[in-house]
This record gives sequence, C-alpha cells and structure tokens, in this order.
Amino acid sequence: MIHRFFVSTGLLALAVLLLVGGCSNKEEEGAKAVAKFDLLARVPADTPYVVAGSKPLPETLSKHLLQASRIKAEEDQEPMWQNLAQADLDETPRRLLQFMHALSQELEGKQTPQGLAELGLPLSGRNLLYGLGVLPVAWVQITDGDKVNALLDRVEKRAGLTSVAGQLQGQSYRRLTFGKLVGIFAQREGYLVAALLPDPQVDKLLPLALGMEKPTPSLADSGELAALSKKHGYLGYGEGYIDLVKLTEMALGEAEGINAQVLIALGARPADLSPGCRALAKALVQSAPRVALGFTRVEDHAYDFEMVWETSPGVAAWLRELAAPVPGLGAAPDAIFSLGLGLHLPKLRDGLKQFLATIAEQGKACEKVDQEALARSMQSIDMMLNPMLAGIKGFELVVEGVEVPPHGAQPESVDGRLIVAATDPRGLFGMLGMFNPQLAMVQIPTDGTPVKLPLKDLSPQAPDAWAAIQGEALGIFFGRQPPKAPKAELGASPARPGVLFSLGYNVAKVFEQLKPMLEQGLKAGNAQEVEGARALYGALERTAGVYERVQLDLAGGPAGLVLDGKVWFNPKTPSDTQ
Repeated sequence: MIHRFFVSTGLLALAVLLLVGGCSNKEEEGAKAVAKFDLLARVPADTPYVVAGSKPLPETLSKHLLQASRIKAEEDQEPMWQNLAQADLDETPRRLLQFMHALSQELEGKQTPQGLAELGLPLSGRNLLYGLGVLPVAWVQITDGDKVNALLDRVEKRAGLTSVAGQLQGQSYRRLTFGKLVGIFAQREGYLVAALLPDPQVDKLLPLALGMEKPTPSLADSGELAALSKKHGYLGYGEGYIDLVKLTEMALGEAEGINAQVLIALGARPADLSPGCRALAKALVQSAPRVALGFTRVEDHAYDFEMVWETSPGVAAWLRELAAPVPGLGAAPDAIFSLGLGLHLPKLRDGLKQFLATIAEQGKACEKVDQEALARSMQSIDMMLNPMLAGIKGFELVVEGVEVPPHGAQPESVDGRLIVAATDPRGLFGMLGMFNPQLAMVQIPTDGTPVKLPLKDLSPQAPDAWAAIQGEALGIFFGRQPPKAPKAELGASPARPGVLFSLGYNVAKVFEQLKPMLEQGLKAGNAQEVEGARALYGALERTAGVYERVQLDLAGGPAGLVLDGKVWFNPKTPSDTQ
C-alpha cells in the first residue's frame, strides 16, 4: 500500500520543485541534448518511470509558467490540503502530507524570478525525476545552497519534523523519517538531490540515490530516453515515460534487480494470481506497454505538449480507423469555445467486442475471468451501439462570439454552429419533427443552402438559427445573420488525421465578451448573488491575464493514442515581480 500511495501522492511533492524544468526549440537537437545529459548515467536502465529536462526553458516562457502556477496554487491549494488533512491516514502518508503541505506553504507567493532567487532556485534549469523501483529520486538544479538549506529548515519546522545529519564518503545529507520511508536531501554538483527510500534498505540504496554509485547498465548506456525523444520529436526538456510493463512485473512479483529490492524492503506483497491470470495480465499490458510524454513546440508565449499511450501496431491501426471525419473538428482557432467528437461507432463496437473476446479466449485459464459476464457485456455493447446510432459519426460545436447588451444581465445572441456528421443527415434532422410539427415541415436542400428555422415561433427567447445539409453533414448555424460560408464549413477537413476528440477554449475572448454582463451582475441581485458574480469575475480576469487560449486534441496515431495539448499565453510578458 505504501508504494501505491506514493505513486498517486508522493510524486506531487517533488513535482513542485520540478516546476523550474528546462527545454529547447529545435526538434533535431532534442535527442542529442538528452544523449548528452550527464545525470542519466545515474539512472538505472530498468527504471519504471523517468522525466528529464536537459535544457533550460526560454526566460519569457518560464515567467509565463511561473505566473500560471501561482494562479492555480492560489485557487486550488488550500482546499486540497484541507481535504487531505481530514483523511484517515497511516503514519507514513500522514507525515509525507505534512512535509508536502509545509513545502507548498513555503513556496506560496514565490513563483516569480525574484521569489525563486530568494529560495536559491534558478528561473529555469536542468532537472531529473526517476524511480528507484516505485520510489522517486529527483535532481533539481539550484543557485544558492545556503538558501536551499534555509528553505528545508523552514519546511521541517512547519511540518513538525526534525532531520538527522549524515555523512557518506564526505558527502553530507539530511535524513527525515516518514514512518516506513526515509527522505534524503543532499546537495551535489549544483543540484539538490531528494529521494524517498525504504527504511530497511537506506544504507544500501543511498550511494545510488546520491549518484556516488552508478548503475550498470544506466539509462545513458541504454539510450532509451534519447531514442524516445527522437521517435516522438521531443525537444530535449521535460520528456519521459512510464513503463507499464515494468510496473506490471512489480505488481506480479516478477521484477528483478533494484525494482525487486525496493519492493521487498517496502514489504509489498505480489498479487495473488494463478499462472493463467498472470499470463493474461502480461499479454494485455503488452498491447499498450508505455506512456511517453514531452514537449513538441516551445516559443516565448506558447508551447505544445504531447502524451502518447504507445500501443501495439494492431491497436494503433484500430485507433486510426476509429476516428470518423467530422467537418472542421478541432479546426476553429478563432472560436471562444469549441467541443467535438468523431467516432466510427461500428468500429468502436467491433473493437470493444474483439477486446472482450480476446480476454475471454486468453483468460480461459484465469479463474478471475467471468466468461458469462463477458458474454453479457458483448450483448450490452450491441444494444448500446445499435444500428440506429451507427449512422451518427460525431459533432463539432463552435461558439464564435456572444453578444451582450451594455446593461444586460444575460447574452442577447450567440454566434456559433453545431455540425453533425451522419450517413443520413436529412433523416437525422427529420427526427426533430418528432418533437415539434413545425420543424417537420421545414424542407432543407442538400446543396449546402441554409434555411431559416422557425425557432422564434416555438419560443420568443430562442436564438435565430439556420439549417443546411451537404454531403454527410448537417449544420445548425446560430446568429442574427445567415451563415456566410455554410458550404465551406460543412466541407471543412478536421484539424488533423485520426482526431477523436477536440476541445478549444479562448479565455481571453470569453472574458472580453462576457465582461459587460459580469460587471452588471456585480451591481444587481442580493448579496449572495453579487458575491458569486464577483468570484466568477475575479477568476476569469486572473485566468485571462495569464492565458490566451488552450487546445486539446485526442487522436489515433502511428504509435498509439495521442493527447496533444497546445497552450498560448497572454502575450504580455510577466514582470519579474508579478
């Protein structure tokens, strides 16, 4: 249970320090930078997870990220810690939480270049996080060792903990006890080294954690991280992976070397599974063995971040076939909001049934596989994804703008569109006639010509809307005026091949267009309503001061399932004191 707790919670503490990680902006240099990163020689080649920043971030982007982290901490941090404090926890997680809470309090308000300098940390630097078994070791670049020591002293005092000083071959370190785990902090070669180690094996693992003893083979020897960076086009900062195969081996008690040594020291018991169930678990994880992550674009005011759940070639091919082309899916960069989904439902149905059939076949020797339950699940999939729905391929909802009267308390009109991809768009629109006879009377040509819908006759508050059909696309367009280019929008290509899901949000435009309405809300209503409006106004204003827009796309790619995140910051560069 200890190692499970740490994977979900302990990494958060060290991640706070890793906010000052590094990057580059040339694809071809990414793999070279990783290959030259000397700290990788301290990482065992069979580590189950690693994230390495081998280059420093551009200064302007670093300031943006610090500003964003400060805003998020102000909004979310204390409620989170209050909830965790109320949980019934054993000694080890409770002490770890005390330490992490104290650390977060010491970092509060310090997410600025000046604040980091006061703590002895650079604006950005080279960093490393990896696992000795399931337990983490972090190397964080520092600028002033005395200030870092003072920070750790304050954290200990806040947390009600007391460290013990130690020496190993002339290397000093401090040792903190967290129940069955021991926290180690030391300064070496311009880095703060922080590690969690199992109490019974501290003396054996300490030389390795401090980099005084190098593993054989190391991650530098294997070249695995450099190969991953080259494969995915990562840029040399913040890339890494989670090896699900190695984690499965540890859960099954089949790990070797350091991974096994750490688990034994933690007292972890392997899963009690028969040979048949073990074989099934290993076969399933081989179909999706690793999660890779890294940056694919870096600019002063923007970055792209990619996470890939690497899969077998067969699963990757199915994911690409699963995506159904929805006109314009993920391709509305100027919208204030967009949300879309494109799924080939028959492919989804067949793929899920094939997955369950594979479990049934390979799990015949596993007593934990309920064959009857699997058969019922396959029947349920047929019912949920029945032929009636098979013709619907997906949708894209786009809001281009919101018109708010100067003194209004609600939007007066919305400019946007809903495009649905279907094999029979006319029949799909005809289904609306089941709800209202007036809609059933509307005749829509199939050449993309828009026809106004009688929504005002149904409700005076309804928006002006037009419908158009072209090919396999039905579009419902909202706005005071007819759509300017419905044919182009009904025939637009998705933002990228294989896109399954897309979400876009332009917070700067949202705040700009809703600001009059929000300000009006501050002047009307009871005290509770005004307080709610003030909170919403403040949250949007702070967020718009940091971000311009965000785009998330989920797609099937040659290597597996890809989550691509794009972030544009407010181009106004944060000052050193913001």
